[in-house]
Amino acid sequence: MAKTVIQIASTGSWLPEKRVTNDMLSETLDTTDEWIISHTGIRARHIASEEHTTSYGATQAARIALERAGVEASELGYIVLATTTPDYLLPAASCLVHRELKAGRAAAFDISAACTGFVYALSIVQGLMANDPRPGLVIGADLMTRIVDWSDRNTCVLFGDGAGAVVLKHGTGDFGLAESIMKVDSDGFYTLRREGGTRFVNPELSTEPTVSHYIHMDGKPVFNFAVKAIAEIISELLQKANLTMDDIKYIVPHQANFRIIDAAARRLGTTTDKFFLNIAEVANTSAASIPIALDELIMKGRVEPGDPLIFVGFGAGLTYGGTLVRWGHSDPLATV
Repeated sequence: MAKTVIQIASTGSWLPEKRVTNDMLSETLDTTDEWIISHTGIRARHIASEEHTTSYGATQAARIALERAGVEASELGYIVLATTTPDYLLPAASCLVHRELKAGRAAAFDISAACTGFVYALSIVQGLMANDPRPGLVIGADLMTRIVDWSDRNTCVLFGDGAGAVVLKHGTGDFGLAESIMKVDSDGFYTLRREGGTRFVNPELSTEPTVSHYIHMDGKPVFNFAVKAIAEIISELLQKANLTMDDIKYIVPHQANFRIIDAAARRLGTTTDKFFLNIAEVANTSAASIPIALDELIMKGRVEPGDPLIFVGFGAGLTYGGTLVRWGHSDPLATV
């Protein structure tokens, strides 16, 4: 009897039309294109228009992935959206995606694991589908430019907006989602945060200082954590799968900062050539970064059936995790 596996049947992504270059930012910030590139590897980012929301971008990416997979939204069992920038504090943004897609009675919920959210969601839906024959939809979507301080050059230059999605289906054979790891180092909780929530009572009754709704990041400890986290997750995935770095076709990391990826690659004894990177044009889109990069990689026709891939994420919490996939199909729409 053939082994049943969960496969990524298709990918899809959405980026806003508005593209903002470093030179454009330097018109209002004390920075330069050279400084941003040398410190981050980023050249441009996409910024959503005022009428667009996280659920809008998530829906656009989802529709593309569903069409490529040949799956109707009404067939889905699960819609899980990883985001830290939902349209509302409640209900979940995934419920708006569900409504737009007309997804019948599929379950829909958000998860908040910051930039690690997509790999967390992937593992969760894989588990849910183990005893459910229906397909699943996993989305990472964030409008990070809505929550950055545009006067702070140390953070605002890093981020962009976007969404990415994958459809998961059951298959047979050896190709599909294999190993996964989810972790958190909560000692670093305060190093990367956005304040608000129930920690703060009604501001009219509170003696707390004014709440900042922007991202706050302590750069050096976050950088050190990210380098260690990438190397740790990849090493553990390789060990669990009994593979070596040479066996892996591509690593698709969270696209946070080129210097982080370069340092992690050296720690692993490899080079950035092993990593698929699109940070130069897309910047850091948080939970959307891995599925956006994966969609680009697949649509460029650079992955063949059976190729081992690793997804690795790291972010606020401090969360981190990864998934090892043996690619299960060739996208018929892909072009070299």
